[in-house]
Amino acid sequence: MGKSRKKVKPKRPGRFFMVHHEMFDSGAYRSLDCKSRCLLHELIRLYVPGFNEEVFLSVRDAATRICVNKDTVGFAFHELADRGFIVLLEHHSFIQRKCRKWRLTFEAFKGREPTDDWRRYALREPKQRDSLTQSRGQPVLEEAAKAEE
Repeated sequence: MGKSRKKVKPKRPGRFFMVHHEMFDSGAYRSLDCKSRCLLHELIRLYVPGFNEEVFLSVRDAATRICVNKDTVGFAFHELADRGFIVLLEHHSFIQRKCRKWRLTFEAFKGREPTDDWRRYALREPKQRDSLTQSRGQPVLEEAAKAEE
């Protein structure tokens, strides 16, 4: 009989966060581009249950964190909100120097259960190709080129 192995617990300081397989395998998550996924993980990193449930992250700070342009991060925020991963709680005010407040829909918020809005996202049907397929389209273009000559 073999020896029983002792489980080794890694000793790493600091916190960590998990992504549930259910969310990771969803169509809403799979439809996100890489920049939106990175932004989502940055927002998860800022979420602290019971203490900091409202996530504060400005567009410029997010752009610095994931190393992209601020306009690209703006599109990523809109994409996450469209897919139902985040909800805007309070809008920004440049004059008062306030950034947006976000709520993660897959985490508990102020003692309430998560709303999981991302589950309601339905994948859109892919665009259909033109009536000309590749095999039929090439001869038509060749005939048009001959007609022009």
